This record gives sequence, C-alpha cells and structure tokens, in this order.
Amino acid sequence: MKNVLVVGTGTIGEPLIGLLAQHKETLGIDNVYFFKRTPLSDEKGKVEALIRKGSKLVSTSDALDEFKNLGFEPENVENSYEDCQVIIDCTPSGNDNWGNIYSKLDSKKRFMAQGSEHGFGPFFAWGINNEQLNSDANKYLIASCNTHNIASIVKSFALDSDRDLLDGRFVCLRRANDVSQNDSFAPSPTITKHDNQEFGTHHARDVYELFKQEGIELNLFSSAIKLPTQYMHTLWFNLAFKDSVELSSVKSDLENSEYLMSTEKLSSNKVFSFGRDHGYHGRLLSHGIIAIDSLHVKDNNLTGYCFTPQDGNALLSSVAASVNYFYEDSWKEKMEVFNQYLFKQI
Repeated sequence: MKNVLVVGTGTIGEPLIGLLAQHKETLGIDNVYFFKRTPLSDEKGKVEALIRKGSKLVSTSDALDEFKNLGFEPENVENSYEDCQVIIDCTPSGNDNWGNIYSKLDSKKRFMAQGSEHGFGPFFAWGINNEQLNSDANKYLIASCNTHNIASIVKSFALDSDRDLLDGRFVCLRRANDVSQNDSFAPSPTITKHDNQEFGTHHARDVYELFKQEGIELNLFSSAIKLPTQYMHTLWFNLAFKDSVELSSVKSDLENSEYLMSTEKLSSNKVFSFGRDHGYHGRLLSHGIIAIDSLHVKDNNLTGYCFTPQDGNALLSSVAASVNYFYEDSWKEKMEVFNQYLFKQI
C-alpha cells in the first residue's frame, strides 16, 4: 500500500491534504491520512470537508472518543505512523517531532517538514532542485513560500539564462497573517531584525543553502518587513549581473520560465482575488507572480516586484516529493495533473 500521512490541518496542512486526497488515484496513492490532535466543534466542518475529499482522520488515543462524539470515526495515529511510507509534518514542531517520534520509525520512510523548521533536512523546491530527491536522505525540508519565490527568480533570470550573478538583493514585504488566522496581525509596518551578518534575514540564507546543495554559492542578502495586510507576500528584488542585460531578454526569460507566471496587475488584492477564484483552495501554485510592468533594467541591474503565493508553491513541492518516493521513474508525468492549476499569465 502507498500511504501518506499529513500531520497538521493549518494553513499548509489543510490544502495539502485536499490536494493529495482529491488526486490520489491519478497520483497512484492508496490512502491519505491526516492527523488532527484537538477535537474542536467549530472545526467540524473542516474535518468533514477533508474526509469528503477522500482522506482519513487519525488522532491520539485520548482524543478518539471526543472525535466520535463529534460524529467521526477516527483511527489511532500510532497505526498511521507504521502504515504510512511518507509523513509530511505541517506543524511548527517538525524538529521536535523528529526527535520524539519520527526518528524512531523505519528509516526507509520519507519524512518532510515545512520551511520554518530549519535544519530538518536538505531543502527541496519542486522544479528548482529535483535532483535532490535522488540523494540518500530520508527527510527533507520543504522550502518556504518566499524561499521558493527568491530561488525561482535567481534560477530563471540568472542560472537558467547563463548570466553571472554578482549579487542579489531582496526585500520581503510580508503579509501580517493568513486570512484564516486571527492571531499575530500587525497593526503597523513591523521591521524584521537583520539577525544574520552575512545574509540579513533567513530568506537569503535559505536560498543560499538550497543552491549550495548543488555546488552553487551565491552572494545574496535579504530584508523583511511585515505589513498590515492579509492578502499575500510581495517581494522586491534587485539582481546585479557581471554583464549588461536587456529588458526584452528578461521578458523572454520570464515567458520561458517553468516556475514563474506574470501579471499586469499591480496590487496584491487583485492577484489574491484571482487565486481565490481560480486557484486550488484559493491558492496559486506557481512559485511567484512577476509584476511585469515593474521590471526595470539599467546597465547590469534588473529590478522588479514579484508576488508570493501564500504557501501555495510549497504545496506542489510536498506532493512532488511524495510521488517521487513511490514512483521514481514516472513521478514527473504523474505531477502533470496539476497543470490545470498553473497559469502563465493572470
């Protein structure tokens, strides 16, 4: 049996469970289980929706009766730990769960955690470093949404285009919190500390580490500021190349990019609205959306803005790493089912 367990039902876990469950037949997955620890009556509808999509609820033994009182028939998560070959942790406790739970399971399983759990394993971003899945590692860190975005900009406009990148500068204009969250909203612009002497914030560090895994070392620096909006992250970038660059060439690179889409929209609410209406679970699944009218070239510098799909780009990376585990020879073909959710221009 080819079984996947998703731990957590938050802003990443919930759409990931649905994405796997609704496409499990095409992906060749037998069962998709999701672990929800706390029975909450106000989240009964969410659990019902995930089950309708074809997934199965599991929880700890002490919570089973409470879930049954809500009308569900959950299974014990301990069985899923044994029966599932792929385990995807979508909680803020991935590293702790590795030490307490996953490290004691069969090492032949594949374990994944989200980008906030730095150090969990080597970075993986779908389409950016697919070859990383050929390594002997049994656990991977799925790159965060902004890591996906920055990495796709560097890869599309520098690495894939054979341009020598002297340095890359990035400012992450972050949303305060997700539309599904009430906590941690920022009432005013709030600056993130430059706590890394070499990279500024962790965003540049993460992208540096991702490409260093492939033997590529880049000069990158990032800053971040949290804004009072729930729509989506926006990224300002400046790439300085060794040689001069033409705007027409950059636009051609964007058109041919496998990771980026473009838009003439200049406001995040317009892009977010398109994702809400046409994306999966309201999410755009491309790595980034370049505001094409923001692109500016002067001599050897390329500057522009790019919207970051909130966690959407990380979803496909989690699915890709799961399918690759089961089907090393045909996983890319199976991933084509998600082309219906990808756009070149919005």
